[in-house]
Amino acid sequence: MSRNWEQAGRTLQSLTLRCRELGGAPDASWLDLPVKELAIALRIAEAVERLPCDALMRALVRGDGIGQPTSRQAYFSAMRCLCALDTLGIMHAELNDRPLYPEPPAKWSDGQLLEWLLVSNWQQRHDTWLKLAALSAATSLGLYSG
Repeated sequence: MSRNWEQAGRTLQSLTLRCRELGGAPDASWLDLPVKELAIALRIAEAVERLPCDALMRALVRGDGIGQPTSRQAYFSAMRCLCALDTLGIMHAELNDRPLYPEPPAKWSDGQLLEWLLVSNWQQRHDTWLKLAALSAATSLGLYSG
């Protein structure tokens, strides 16, 4: 039986909700900053929280207890989940009515796939997502805000 991306997507949706329930939100002090300064503040805060969030994502994938992350950790973790869901959407893009990536790599376990989406994928895409989060927070649109 071939695997598909549906289970990964469902798990990511569940993790996104769980991270939001942990109280993740933009720091209130960021909301009065001009967009450029907000982008810098987000980039610095994410860099400080990156290793703890990497560990948090791996623990969530393994089903381990995570304790109570800080509000910033929950915020960036929820943002990572949304980024991972966005990546799944890109993978479902089609060319000539055929999906570009019809199924996950056969040799990867579900845990490895999720870890790649939540940790390695984030390392490649975080800059764009932080810029979108800054714009979103500055305009109160709520997109990409985790």
